[in-house]
Amino acid sequence: MNSTRDADVGHITHTHDRLLVISDQRNGNILDNRQKICDAHIHLFPDRLMGAILDWFVQQGWTMPYRQSVDNLIKYLETIGVTSAFVLGYVHKKDMASGINLWLKELCDSHPWLHPFAALHQDDEHLEEILGQALDEWNFPGAKIHTFVQKVAANDKRLWSMYQMLIERRKGVILHLSGMPVETPYTRVEPLLDVLRSFPNLKVTIAHMGLPNDFSLAVKLAANYPNVYLDTAYMLGNPRFPMQEEWLKAIESYPEKFIFGTDFPVMDYSPVAAIQTINQLPLREEIKKQLFWDNAMSYLNAEHSQKNILDIS
Repeated sequence: MNSTRDADVGHITHTHDRLLVISDQRNGNILDNRQKICDAHIHLFPDRLMGAILDWFVQQGWTMPYRQSVDNLIKYLETIGVTSAFVLGYVHKKDMASGINLWLKELCDSHPWLHPFAALHQDDEHLEEILGQALDEWNFPGAKIHTFVQKVAANDKRLWSMYQMLIERRKGVILHLSGMPVETPYTRVEPLLDVLRSFPNLKVTIAHMGLPNDFSLAVKLAANYPNVYLDTAYMLGNPRFPMQEEWLKAIESYPEKFIFGTDFPVMDYSPVAAIQTINQLPLREEIKKQLFWDNAMSYLNAEHSQKNILDIS
């Protein structure tokens, strides 16, 4: 791939988004520079690894316009008004997590508004030590498991010790439970029910709202377990997935359970469009504030309340 052309595409996309922000702020009805925005689903990796991840998507026929250095990606988020973000690490094989987590720690130490979520692989020989270092020594707010990349289902017993450690510390796990980019048996929401039966107070985010095929079950779990959330990454504002009435009704019914996210920079549309989509929804301003900020801050709070559990089996 032509690196010069990639840089040009990234520059054009960023310029377009900045102009979009300026225009919309002048209009006063799409983007609000007074909004607090937490993007609770972004991915940052060392530049070489980030490039390899984006290359995989390009090889599958996707367009990945946000091909920039990590520093430029962070500056871009600031440009569009993001003032807090969850940085989700993940690994595709064992013995990589420690290095990625150290890199995340150093990155987020330099940018305190970034909150790192630990990478972990189910076959790591010292899984508990790796996670303990991230959670206890470095105060990471949780972990990320990419079920598709790691080829592991949520209810795989190799993850049980991770869940136990997280619940003891009241920290969270963000699970890729979505048929995007590819649906496999590992990416379905249903195995999560086994986990929640064993760890009913586990703080867990169902990334990508369980779409495209498991949204209803994802909402059911969020409605009946106190610390289950759905993030909107790669869904809201995406022309591949026009807004559905079912989504809007669920957000209105359970506004405390949805968290804004984009999947930046692993996306082929503008994160500004995701922000715009929420601002244009016929929702009360209070609910929009919950989506953009309050729910993410509650997620980060290790003292988040424990509530009664409803059995939906």
